[in-house]
Amino acid sequence: MKGLKVLLVMLLVGCIASGVYAKPAEVYLMPTSIGEPSKMMPVGDKATADLWLEYIQGGAPNFVLTGLADVETVGVFFQPPAGCTLLAIEATAMAYMDPAQNTFKMFAALSDPALTADAWKEYHGASATPGPSPIEEIIEGPTLYTGISDADWTIDTLWVSSTPDVEENPFFGGWIKAPGDSSPNPYIYANATEAPYHALMWRSAPASETPGWYSSWHIFRVRALVRIYENIGPMFTLEPLLGTYYTGNRAVGIYTEDFGPAAPGIAEIHLYYSVDGGDAQEVTVVQDSVDATTPNFEYAWWHAEIPGQAAGSVVTYCVEGVDSEGADASSAEYSYMIGAGTPGNGLLYVEEDEAWSIMDIHNAYTGHPWDLWYEYFGGVADSTVTDYYITGAGAHAISWLTFSGYIFAEWSFDEAFRNFMDAGGCLFLAGQDVPGGGYGLGYGEWIVESPHPLADYLKVYGGTDDYIADDPFSVFVDNTDVLTTGMPDEVEVSCGSIYQSTWVGIFTDLDAGCVPLFFDAEGNILGYRYEAPGGFKVVHLYFNFHAMTDTDAQDTFISNLTDWFAVGVEENPEELVYNLPMVSPNPLSRSTAINFSIGKSEYVSVKVYDVTGSLVSNLVDEKLTAGTHTLTINTESLTSGVYFLKMDAGTFSGTRKFVVMK
Repeated sequence: MKGLKVLLVMLLVGCIASGVYAKPAEVYLMPTSIGEPSKMMPVGDKATADLWLEYIQGGAPNFVLTGLADVETVGVFFQPPAGCTLLAIEATAMAYMDPAQNTFKMFAALSDPALTADAWKEYHGASATPGPSPIEEIIEGPTLYTGISDADWTIDTLWVSSTPDVEENPFFGGWIKAPGDSSPNPYIYANATEAPYHALMWRSAPASETPGWYSSWHIFRVRALVRIYENIGPMFTLEPLLGTYYTGNRAVGIYTEDFGPAAPGIAEIHLYYSVDGGDAQEVTVVQDSVDATTPNFEYAWWHAEIPGQAAGSVVTYCVEGVDSEGADASSAEYSYMIGAGTPGNGLLYVEEDEAWSIMDIHNAYTGHPWDLWYEYFGGVADSTVTDYYITGAGAHAISWLTFSGYIFAEWSFDEAFRNFMDAGGCLFLAGQDVPGGGYGLGYGEWIVESPHPLADYLKVYGGTDDYIADDPFSVFVDNTDVLTTGMPDEVEVSCGSIYQSTWVGIFTDLDAGCVPLFFDAEGNILGYRYEAPGGFKVVHLYFNFHAMTDTDAQDTFISNLTDWFAVGVEENPEELVYNLPMVSPNPLSRSTAINFSIGKSEYVSVKVYDVTGSLVSNLVDEKLTAGTHTLTINTESLTSGVYFLKMDAGTFSGTRKFVVMK
């Protein structure tokens, strides 16, 4: 097998390790020419096809780039995947002003063959410096175009009369802002979250104050029509399997595209995997469906099944194959870790947190009953990991350390998260960019209303992102609280020492039940705790917890947190038989019976509360013998709405949410 390897990694403080996989190149060939389908055209003794070459797949425009100065230039640096001839450049702009004012000049140019897309830096930030010009020789244009009417999308095509043979060398297409024009605006693809590096801008006054060429996270609607005359081989795209606690067989989805001037299609396809760097093994690949209706192209969907492995294993896999015309290719390699939880432990989930990749960083959780899942080694975790602490043998507690919280924000909208919190889950969330980054609420003042996880479960309704930029800065502590007792009055936080940036926010609108714990020098709230009446617990910091420079203060806080969350207190095996099941059916329209169990003879309290925390009914209030017992929730005396069933027995405490609907 060619090119299959495993990235061996270190284990940090019991951390689960996994290989880091590469992202496949974002190059998509769209088989359409202007106004009509692709055609087969004979050129010498080779067959060819006309294809659009662009670096972002599909998507409708929903915003524009404005504020460009005279003669500033935007465009795309194209890197053909195979030998081709350049036929045309297409660009799009939006006309806001009178047509006489809305003009731009479109052009096509050859680039230095030695250039690659990583030759430019994104222009935001004081450290950015301009890169080389992508224009070695203009081969068509600049040609002047004028908008048609107000708010009209203008789509113009510049045909390249010389149709140069660009082989596989890069070329550049784009447009220049006409001098004196107040508003030509490029059409930009939606949902651009990362700099693609193929989108370039000549900026006269970027943030760095150095004019020149930069890459840009703006994704311009500029594409090239090319005539492919080489068999470029198949493109394989694999489903990236997430890190898991599951030890059984795992199915992998595979998608293939193949361009064939004569006979498109896959002749051979193989999936290889290895475990912990061992020998490569092959598994059978099965085709599920195929689409060969597009001339010169075949699209197909496949799957393969990787055998289950023991906990602690790292599995790496890739696909290789040959198309019907003999061209071979391979996919990117993917790796995932198989972990295991510890009964009674909570989950410490470290998301996208580069600080933890610095060796010897202090881990305040050491010595406490928490299982560490670290994305830098284990990859994003699947539901089997979080479910272990929701419905499995793990403690009902999760600590989530992050920077911008994209994975947490996505998970918080899932039913599993709601079930976790509704059942009395304990959550500690710390990060300096979660509202503005993960939740996309903006890097300034933000507000949020129910239904939303921030409002419903984190009990925060407003704040200001990126409020603190100083580094280091002081955090003042109310050390009279159960979570902060033993901490000093003031701690230093240095986000810049581990991220080279500080974008810490403040909370401006909290639920009345929240208890502020951490403050900046102006008295703004940087962290708080909340305990729902008879329900879940939340601790939320608007800064990176491990950026505290006082490691003793870190240790004290996590020790207090572990105790407040009651993680690891149920060490007696007989206590594991305590069980308060979910209310079923849910919602309730009539009375229902529930079986619950206790591990020993003791006093038991089971009560029903409404959403305000008021006691509605007392179902059990007596000493019971060890074993299973039955209670009845009588809905006749309950109005439609949300309620909480809370059971307390010895050291056990459990809460279940249910809805009455009449």
